[in-house]
Amino acid sequence: MERIHSAVLTVCMMSAAVGLVSLICRGKALARQIRFLFSLLFVVGLAAPFAGADPAELLDLLPAQGSGVQEEFLTETAKETLLHETKAKLQQILTETLAQHGIHCDAIEADVHIGEDGRIHISKVTAECDDFAGANALLADLLGEEAEICVTQVLTDDGSP
Repeated sequence: MERIHSAVLTVCMMSAAVGLVSLICRGKALARQIRFLFSLLFVVGLAAPFAGADPAELLDLLPAQGSGVQEEFLTETAKETLLHETKAKLQQILTETLAQHGIHCDAIEADVHIGEDGRIHISKVTAECDDFAGANALLADLLGEEAEICVTQVLTDDGSP
């Protein structure tokens, strides 16, 4: 940890020095030589903290290969994010498609999951629409036979469909 701290401190100090020298030496006569010199010093400054280190000690700084807990956490987080985004986008697309066909929906809920094969599956779509038959037929046409479709008809304030 001390080696990383040293390397970061070197980077900060070298960056400050480069900025200061570039403000002082605005001329182009030595600009390329100064940049080259600072590049060399930058590389040496980064490598110096690790130069005398034991190779096994340097390998300890790298993340462990096959860190199961971290990989599992990242995989689960990615799957949850994918499912959430897929569900939201599917609901938006279905709402827009039904609206294009003149069907108003108060709510659409989709049940989405990732199968063992890694594919995204839509198991059920529930919709509250003003046109039961039209929504049911259109959703069945869009989603096929694999998805269960549950459409309920929304009644207006006067009790009519």
